[in-house]
This record gives sequence, C-alpha cells and structure tokens, in this order.
Amino acid sequence: MEIQDFRESSHSSYFKEWYGKIIWKGKEIRVRLTISKECDNIEIEKEKMFKIFEELYLNQDEWNEKVKDTMVKYFYDVLNDDFFDDGAFPEYPTCYDMLFEVLKDDFTKEEAEKAYKNNIFPLDKFKKYIFVESIEITSEGNFYFEVVDDYIVVGDNWIWLKGNIDKGFLAASFNALFEFVVDLELNDKFSTIFREKTKIHSMWLSKWGEPREGLAKFYYSNHNLAITGNYKGGKKEGIWEFYDEDGKLTKKVNYVNDIAEEEVVY
Repeated sequence: MEIQDFRESSHSSYFKEWYGKIIWKGKEIRVRLTISKECDNIEIEKEKMFKIFEELYLNQDEWNEKVKDTMVKYFYDVLNDDFFDDGAFPEYPTCYDMLFEVLKDDFTKEEAEKAYKNNIFPLDKFKKYIFVESIEITSEGNFYFEVVDDYIVVGDNWIWLKGNIDKGFLAASFNALFEFVVDLELNDKFSTIFREKTKIHSMWLSKWGEPREGLAKFYYSNHNLAITGNYKGGKKEGIWEFYDEDGKLTKKVNYVNDIAEEEVVY
C-alpha cells in the first residue's frame, strides 16, 4: 500500500492532519487522517488509523461494493426523482439531453427511450456511475467516504457516508452541510429526510460539462443563500461561507486545492 504525496498539514489549530493520494479502483482519490491535538499519544492513534486504512485499501473491492449498495438502498429513489425533475436544476441539461446525448455512449436508443418514458434510471447504470472521491479516517475509529458521480445522477451533491470496520456504514450527510442522519438501518424515514435535504438549488458561473470556475452559490428551497464560494479549476479555493435556512452565517471554511484547511464556526 502506497500513499502518494503524503504530508502533514500545518493549517489547522485544532487537529493534526495528514493528506495524500492513493489509487482506489483504478482512480486517484484523496485520503486524510485526522487526530485532535489534545490526543494523549498521537503516534499510537496515527498507527491505529493506518491499520484501518490498510484494511479498507486491501479490501477495496468489498468496500467499494458496500458504497454502491448503500447508495442504492438509501439514495436511489430520491436521486432518480431528481434526475427526471428538469425544473430542479435548470442550468443543467434536461433528462432527455442526458439520456440521448450526454450518455449516448452508455445507453442504446431503446434503453434511453424506456428510461425516459418510465422515468426510471437503470439501476445497473446508477451503480456504474457512482465512485469514491475521497476517504477520511479519524482517531475515533470512524471513516468517511465522499461519494460523487460526475454530475450524472448525484448532480452537484457530495454525499458523505460514515462508518467503521465492524458495523459498515452507519450514517450519511448531504454536501457536508447538514448533520449526519444516523442509524441508517433503523431509520425507515431516511429517504424522506434526505429528500428534504436535497431542496437546495445551485447556480454556477460556468458552463455545464466544464471544470467549475469562479463563484458558486447554493440556495435553500426558500430561496435563502445556503453556501457560497469560489472554484478554481474545478476545486474549491479560498473562503466558503455557510448559512442556515434563516440566512444566518454559521461557519466559514478556507479551502486550498479542494481541501478544508481551516474552519471558523459562528
């Protein structure tokens, strides 16, 4: 197991953090280890996190499949509805454009017509597009998988899955903006909760299909600003501001090359 460009971050006042890159299922992804600076023995905790990471890495086929299965179980129905709701994100191509143009190499004409007619995105293709973007491991023994799909079904949304080695995935969060919804297995209302969370709309100052550049704004369904910040070459850069649904500023996060380096909570 090799972590490329592995280095310690000196930006956080509260945590010891290390960053690097690995190859996960043939794709380069980011990894991060995070320990509170108040920890009694940082080296021992760091070694424990490396063992967790090694377990994930050596069994990445199994864990990658668990990611896809969790996404299907708790997110598919909501994301399927969003895909066919052309009014939700007017700056994106319509579902017709997606099926018959953007994804034409993956869909036969018959498959596209069937999906469009029935408003059902094929489950096998949904799983195909899902991939892991980054993994974070904390000294509590938990790990966080950031899941995206190149804006095909998940869209602008970054979905975080929280779990541990013993119990698998236990919780999920949407766009890292909301609190984690815990006890996925026990929460039969998870889809309803998530559906409410997805009522955030976005506006980009860049064309669809190109790396995101410049100012981005996310809005709650009541039209109040939720998040604003800038992208550079498709990655978050600089100060991002987060607001609650009443318009109150809740935190500011400084991003460097898409990595949250420092956070101020209000």
